[in-house]
Amino acid sequence: MKIDNMDKTEQRVYILNGITLLPHYTLPCYVAPGFSNTTPTKLWTVNQLLDEGAVKSTAFLWPRHTLASGGWHG
Repeated sequence: MKIDNMDKTEQRVYILNGITLLPHYTLPCYVAPGFSNTTPTKLWTVNQLLDEGAVKSTAFLWPRHTLASGGWHG
């Protein structure tokens, strides 16, 4: 199956200063695009994002591990 055909699910994201922060795959936090073990960036909690003025939004993303297993933001 081509990766473009994988089912995507609507998930909560936050937009801060024009950057869309995405839910981390396994941790209860949000990260900027490009986050990886080799290029880590700040891990944001929901409260930190809201305190900084982030705006709630949604995006269709590939399923997160925690969503599939009934995790923290499911």
